[in-house]
Amino acid sequence: MTAIAQVNVMTIEQNSLLTNAMSVVASGANVSLDETAGLQNANATSTPAGDADDNDILVASLPSTFSARLTALSAGTATGAALSGYTGAVGNTGSNAFTVTADPGASITNISFVDSAGAPLNNVDSGLDTLNGTRIFLYTDALNDNIVLGRAGGATGAIVFAAYIEETGSPVSGGKIWTVEYQPLKHPGMTNPDDSLNLLNKVFVGASQDLEFSLANAPSGQNLFLMFTKANPATVTVDGVVRITDPVIIATGKDPANQSTGVSITTGDTINTSQAGGPTTFGTNSQMITEQEGIRYSFVTGARQDMTIPNLDQNEADVESNIDFTGVFNARMANFDVVQLQSGKTAVVKISAFSTAVESGAAFIDGYAVDTSIAITNVRVFNISTGQVIENSNGSVNDPAITITLTGGVATITGIKAGYQIEYTTTSDHNRVLIENGAALDAKGTAHADFDIGGFTLVQASISKTEIGSKMIFEDDGPSISTTGTEPTLTVDETTLATNATQSFAANFSSAFGVDGAGTLTYALGVVAGASGLTDTATGEAVNLSLNGTVVEGRTATTNLLVFTVTVAANGDVTLDQIRAVVHPVTTNPDDSKSLTADNLVTLTATKTDGDGDSAQATLNIGQNLVFKDDGPSINTTGTEPTLTVDETTLATNATQSFAANFSSAFGADGAGTLTYALGVVAGASGLTDTATNEAVNLSLNGTVVEGRTATTNLLVFTVSVAANGDVTLDQIRAVVHPVTTNPDDSKSLTADNLVTLIATKTDGDGDSAQATLNIGQNLVFKDDGPSINTTGTEPVLTVDETLLGTDATQNYAANFSSAFGAAPAH
Repeated sequence: MTAIAQVNVMTIEQNSLLTNAMSVVASGANVSLDETAGLQNANATSTPAGDADDNDILVASLPSTFSARLTALSAGTATGAALSGYTGAVGNTGSNAFTVTADPGASITNISFVDSAGAPLNNVDSGLDTLNGTRIFLYTDALNDNIVLGRAGGATGAIVFAAYIEETGSPVSGGKIWTVEYQPLKHPGMTNPDDSLNLLNKVFVGASQDLEFSLANAPSGQNLFLMFTKANPATVTVDGVVRITDPVIIATGKDPANQSTGVSITTGDTINTSQAGGPTTFGTNSQMITEQEGIRYSFVTGARQDMTIPNLDQNEADVESNIDFTGVFNARMANFDVVQLQSGKTAVVKISAFSTAVESGAAFIDGYAVDTSIAITNVRVFNISTGQVIENSNGSVNDPAITITLTGGVATITGIKAGYQIEYTTTSDHNRVLIENGAALDAKGTAHADFDIGGFTLVQASISKTEIGSKMIFEDDGPSISTTGTEPTLTVDETTLATNATQSFAANFSSAFGVDGAGTLTYALGVVAGASGLTDTATGEAVNLSLNGTVVEGRTATTNLLVFTVTVAANGDVTLDQIRAVVHPVTTNPDDSKSLTADNLVTLTATKTDGDGDSAQATLNIGQNLVFKDDGPSINTTGTEPTLTVDETTLATNATQSFAANFSSAFGADGAGTLTYALGVVAGASGLTDTATNEAVNLSLNGTVVEGRTATTNLLVFTVSVAANGDVTLDQIRAVVHPVTTNPDDSKSLTADNLVTLIATKTDGDGDSAQATLNIGQNLVFKDDGPSINTTGTEPVLTVDETLLGTDATQNYAANFSSAFGAAPAH
């Protein structure tokens, strides 16, 4: 990597015999950065497959050169990083995303991020957007062309992501790619929270190589030309002539003699070499290049090997026809070293670039006159000892002692010292350059030094630049949501049918939006349409489930009556509203509960949607969280109970009273059923005594009738019966003993009120029942019957006669009394 202020990558066309073997091949590993929190790679997330193929690495692992540059650019805090081929396994350091192969004998000197045309990326539309929809544009970093920046909105926008080429091999043979992200990207696949984006056909890798040419064993003295190439060039034999397939440089003086016309080479400018105890350098005429002198360098291919250094001898170098080649080599960038400057002075260097046709042999010198000028667009000056750019014609780097002027496509550089290297770039292909001492012939002072030219290098870009953006992958992060905790229960009670049940289920979902930021959290109900397992009480029809818009409805199967609804609010509150009663199985419990037959018949789904539209869902089965409590009938005793009074005087007359009004009742939400009455008894002694037998009267229940019978002879003394409407009848058949003998009309009842009971039972529409009981033992009153006696008829007269004083008078008065014993037998 060469640290530069402006990247100048070019395309080179190869002509004639030269076959360019330089290539960049993107056959290596991808670099997949997953926006999901935490590392996603084969070791950290072996499943699912969509995460196992990611290459996340700790941000702290970024190469120091990369991280330092990002810090200098105020990139901010990175949210994630990735390295091509990184698996997370112990010892794994990633793998190359691409390989690069130089031309034979050349070395790769620069690898950089470029656009589809091979130029530095500059405001290239990435096709990607930030979460808020701002388009991201791509820029090759101005100071390090191994870095590409994705900026929001334009050149001054925030850095959204960046990538870095870590060159590998010695010499360089490939590169790993690091990526880092500062903001999440807007991914279009809303149904896939792990969908990916890449930079297909947006980002390319270009490689530059330097072809350095060797002057070792160049013929000494003044020569018409010198042809030289790199060490150990490749060759091919054509028509018996061994020709060099690598580029060859032909150097002559600025205005050489046209030797093929027979003139001496000393009548024009010559090319000289010097070693001076070091590497071979170029000069002209008297060796150093003085004011207005210069050297022309031509780039050719197919040169005769036997006429190229080190095979070229001094005599051969003076003959124009020996300048034998078959093609030209086009380039857009080259550099050369300025050496052996006069002490204490600086030089003025002038550079002019040209394009020429293939003019070999005796036509070579003549061809100088018809060259086409090619504009030079950029010049950089390096300090060879440090490798740093000290002056750039684009103004990005400035040394006050150096001035670069570009006029009419010709570059003039002042302030050049020994040990400086000058690099120039042309607008289009050139294959010839004239390097001159640009000082005036009459220049004075220290700014017009003579100089030699040292190494000459062609800097070229690979003709087979490779697309790399498709390997730079950014995977989405989706929101997460799961169910948690104990779900609440929605309980409605038919006793208070108008009261709904509402519970919040929000706490039963644990969720996060992820790096794409906040979106929405919504709730929706779902249903398995069909039978619920409930039965409508009033109609006896099954209750079927359906979804009406966002509302779950339970309706009767045939008549379509609405039995209940379930709704959910935006905040996760779920409400159960029961409209009609449902059948409950336990008839002995008027408060039993009923729910749906399966929990999954009704579902609550929470959907978390993040900032770029990805969503995740979690679902609770809440069918059996819907609880319907029964409502039973109600019944109570009320009011003053009537009394059933029979009189032994009129033993055939029964006593009947209605007790219906002594029960207050309601069927409840399950609707009308039945109201029934029944008598109860405490079997055994009643406290009454049968008059005729003097036996105790015992109580018993014969079917639905309360009977009082003599204890020994089992004679029926009285009965109590109840009608369906609540009328109770007391029927006395035999007289009972009354304790008050002085009162023939006194009353007698049972010894305890609870010896006879009246029970009313209220049963509702689904079979639940409720009861209330009246103790009526002492509501049964037996009045006494006494004997009766009256005077009647004409009373007889008792007459005595004194005449018959000894004779008494006797009359019977029995007929003058009318009497009856009554119900009680005679004594």
